[in-house]
Amino acid sequence: MPRLLAVALPAALLAGCAQTDLNASGSEYIEVPPILSIPGPAVAEDPESEVLFSLLAAEMAAQSGDYEQASRYYLAAARRSSDVQVAERATRLSLLARNHPRALAGAERWLELSADSAEAMQIAAVLMTSTGRDREAAELLQTIVDSVGADEGYRVVVSLLAQSEDRGAALRAVERLVEANPDAAAGWQAHAELALRFEELERARTVARAGVDRFPDAVQLRMTLARVLTEMEDDEAALAALAAAVELHPERRELRLAYARALVDVEDFERVRPEFDRLLALDPEDADLLLTTALLSLEAGRFELAQEYLERLLASGRRTQDAHYYLGRLHEQADDLQAARESYQAVDAGEHADDARLRLARLTAELDGHAAARPVFEGLQQDPDEGIALRAYLVEGNVLREKGRFDTALERLGRGLIEFPASEQLLYLRGLVHERAGNIPAAEADFRAILEMDPDNASALNALGYTLADRTERYEEAYDLITRAYAQRPDDAAIIDSYGWVLYRLGRFEEALVQLERAYALMQDGEIASNLAVVLWEVGRREESRAIIEEALERDPEHERLLRVSRGLED
Repeated sequence: MPRLLAVALPAALLAGCAQTDLNASGSEYIEVPPILSIPGPAVAEDPESEVLFSLLAAEMAAQSGDYEQASRYYLAAARRSSDVQVAERATRLSLLARNHPRALAGAERWLELSADSAEAMQIAAVLMTSTGRDREAAELLQTIVDSVGADEGYRVVVSLLAQSEDRGAALRAVERLVEANPDAAAGWQAHAELALRFEELERARTVARAGVDRFPDAVQLRMTLARVLTEMEDDEAALAALAAAVELHPERRELRLAYARALVDVEDFERVRPEFDRLLALDPEDADLLLTTALLSLEAGRFELAQEYLERLLASGRRTQDAHYYLGRLHEQADDLQAARESYQAVDAGEHADDARLRLARLTAELDGHAAARPVFEGLQQDPDEGIALRAYLVEGNVLREKGRFDTALERLGRGLIEFPASEQLLYLRGLVHERAGNIPAAEADFRAILEMDPDNASALNALGYTLADRTERYEEAYDLITRAYAQRPDDAAIIDSYGWVLYRLGRFEEALVQLERAYALMQDGEIASNLAVVLWEVGRREESRAIIEEALERDPEHERLLRVSRGLED
C-alpha cells in the first residue's frame, strides 16, 4: 500500500467519526468497502498498517453496535498513533462499552497527546476515583482547579466526583485537595458539599463546621452547614447557622430568604414577620421579592400578611398576573368565593392563566350552578392543549360528584373517556362516582381497568380494597389489595385508614384502632374520623368516640358519612 494512502485513510475515517454521534445502527459511519472487511494478516507489515487495520476493525465493530470490540481495537490504535482524535474516540467507545479500565487507559493516552485537554482530565479524574486511584485523581483535579480558578474549579470538582462509582475514593480525592490547599475556603466547601451529596451527613457536618471555624466569613460554608443540619433534623442548629450568616452579611438577600424559609419550615412565625420586613427594607420596590415574601407568608399560614404583600405588588403595577392569581387562591382559602372569582377573572396571561380558567369554571359552578358553568367547562374541554382539556373533565366530574349529581357526573366522565380512553385519572374518578352512587360492580370494573394498565397503582388498589371492605363482605380480597397499596405508601393517611377499616371488618379491632388513630393523627378527615369513631365505640371507648364525631362535625357539619355514623351510634 502506498505510504500516502496509509496516512490519509485513517484521517478520513476520524473526520467522519468526529462529526457524528454514535448510534446503535451505525448508519452515520463511513461504509467500509467489502474487500476491507476481510480479516487482515496476523502480522502487519509496518506500524501504520497496524493502526489502519485496528481503525477499520474498530469502525466495523462500532457499526454493528459491538462497542466492547470497537473500543478494544481503538485503544490498540491509540497506543500506536499520535493522533489525539484516536485516543479520544477510544475513550468514548470504552465508556459506551462500560469498560472503565479501558476507558481510563484511553483517557491517559489522550492526556499524553494533549496534556491541557480539560475534558480528558475530567474523564480521567472520574475514572481514577471509580477504580480507587484517588491520589492520582487529586493531582488531576488540582490541575483543573488551577486552570479555572478556585471557586469555579471546586464546583467542577464536586460535579465530577459526584459521578464516581467509588464514593470513598471520591471523598479521599477531595480530602487530598483540601490537605494540599488548606487555606482555600472553596475546597472545604467542596468537601462538605460532596459528603452531603453522598449522604455522609456526619462527615459533611464535621467538614462544614471545621470550615466555618477556619473561615468565619465564608457564607456558602455556613449555608451548607445549615443544609446538612436540616438533613440531620437539627432545626435549631440549622437556624443558628443561617442567623450567623445573616448577621455577618445583613445585605445579602439570598441569605435572608433562606433564613425566612427555614423559620417558616419550623413554624417559628414570631421571627418570620421581622425577617420579611427586613427583606423588603433592602428593596421595597422589588416585585420578585414582594411575591416571594407573599408566598412565604401564605406557606406560613399568615393570610392577612400575604394579602398585604400581594396588594402592594398589585399597587406596584408589576407581576400583576401573579398577584391576582395568588389573591384568588387566598380568597378561596378564606371561603370568599366571589372575591376569588373576581381575582381569577383578572388573570388572562402568564403561567397561571390555565389554572385560573379551571378554578374560575369550578367557582362559577359553585356560585351560579352547574348549568351556568357548563359552557365554560365545554370550552375548556375543547382546548387544543390536551392537559387542560383532561383537567376540565376531572374538575367538572368532581364538582358534580360533590353535589351528588351522580348521573350527570357519569355522563360527563364518560364523554371524557371517549376523548381520553386510557386516562387512569378519569377511570379513577368515575369509579369513585359509581361507589358513591351504590353501583359497586361498576366501581370495581373501573378500578380493575386501571389495574390492568398499571397493576401496582397504589391509588386504585386502595380504592378497590376499601370499596370491597366497606360495601361488600369480600374482606380477605380487600385485605390483599389494601396491603399491596400500604406496602408502597406506608405513610399515606388514606391508605392507613383503609388498612385500619379492613382490619376492623376482619374482627381485628385492636390492630384496627392503632392504624386508624395513626391515620387521624396524619389527616383530620371526616371519613377517617367516622371510621375511628366506629372502632372506638366497638371497643367500649364511647366518650372518645362521641368526642371524635363532634370535633369532626364542627369542621364539616355536612359530611354525609359522619352524620350517618353519628345517628347510627346513638341508635
